[in-house]
Amino acid sequence: MNESPPDDDRERRLIEAVVSLAKTFREERDQLMRRLCQLEQQLEILAIRLDAQQPAASPDAPPPDPSQSPS
Repeated sequence: MNESPPDDDRERRLIEAVVSLAKTFREERDQLMRRLCQLEQQLEILAIRLDAQQPAASPDAPPPDPSQSPS
């Protein structure tokens, strides 16, 4: 008989499971990093659009009076 002892087989299966989980976690991390980069780019584009829509305020100008803002 050329069977390995049950403990060796169990340990081998455990190692294979851990390696598989590590690979899955690495792939998931890479996917999340790609998505994060996409979201950061979208936020940057939105910030640029928002800045373009707002009137340019001079640095010397006082802040607007909140009582005169439209409701």
